[in-house]
Amino acid sequence: MNVQSSDDLSQLRNAAEVTADEVVNILVSRFEQRPRCQPYTSIGDRLLVAFNPSESLELSSDQSAQQYIDDYRDTSPAREPLPPHIFKVAEQSYLHMRRTGLSQSITF
Repeated sequence: MNVQSSDDLSQLRNAAEVTADEVVNILVSRFEQRPRCQPYTSIGDRLLVAFNPSESLELSSDQSAQQYIDDYRDTSPAREPLPPHIFKVAEQSYLHMRRTGLSQSITF
């Protein structure tokens, strides 16, 4: 896989194989674009990379949390996917736990 720019981020999510250099290049590009760019990047279904999450961001507001709660409740196939976020990781972990009965871990 050859990731050229932050426009290729969606490819990271579905990529079967991504090199460490490609991930680093994407994260550096996104870091340089802040604050216009959100700090979260999904790699595959179970990995979320966050850079500088200690900055004050609107992404951590009650309104943002409500969007992810609403997304969790919306089971329609036509719903628009939300951008990567720690709230989405929590949602996916909770759903997996409910479906499988297995404990889940989130590591920071």
